[in-house]
Amino acid sequence: MKKLIMTDLDCTLLPMDQDAYIKIYVNAIAKLFYEHGFDGKQIAKATMQSAYAMGKNDGSRTNAVVFEEAFKALAGERAQQAIDLFPKVYEEPYNAIKAVTRVNEYAEQIVKLMREKAEFVVVATQPMFPLEAVEKRLSWTNLSYDMFDDITVYDNCSFSKPSTGYYKEIMEKFGATAETTVMFGNDVNEDILPCKELGIETFLLTDGLINTKNHDISNFRRGNYLDMIEYLKSL
Repeated sequence: MKKLIMTDLDCTLLPMDQDAYIKIYVNAIAKLFYEHGFDGKQIAKATMQSAYAMGKNDGSRTNAVVFEEAFKALAGERAQQAIDLFPKVYEEPYNAIKAVTRVNEYAEQIVKLMREKAEFVVVATQPMFPLEAVEKRLSWTNLSYDMFDDITVYDNCSFSKPSTGYYKEIMEKFGATAETTVMFGNDVNEDILPCKELGIETFLLTDGLINTKNHDISNFRRGNYLDMIEYLKSL
């Protein structure tokens, strides 16, 4: 039995068109802020630039703090008003993203197996969103927060993928080591390579595979959802 299993969410537990997701998300931000008297395009741009800043976080503060600092520097004199309005993005506007996702028929079985095979199970999703956004995405494939021991979000993480610091932070929280941890994900650069660097066992999901830098994956443990289930059973 493992101490810790980490699993990615987007394109792993939750199948989706990630490029369409980003486009809809940016448009939802712009539309909402236009409706509230802001320059929606400016706010959307500031949001994406602030997300880039979170990606460079060095562990000195949470991603939420990094986002707010960057956003205030970019969004102009009404930045604090915009920050106060941001939770509304994750209400009705965010639901538009559901259209580019689909229910994963294997998700509940996979999570059940993970719970049987590890003491702790964590949704290791890119920690650039508040909890309410991640909870919605989980619900779109019939999963919920209470099925896991933790979810990485922007106010409980001080690193982002693909930093090895991100994975170390999770392991430290649960008292796990590389030898007692497994990571499941579909993105070679973000999910697999940093874990391999740390000596963490990995499984690369080829359903929804992202390999933007064309890394050689021939020696990686990998496969589709059914292969993932069989591997989990073998742990």
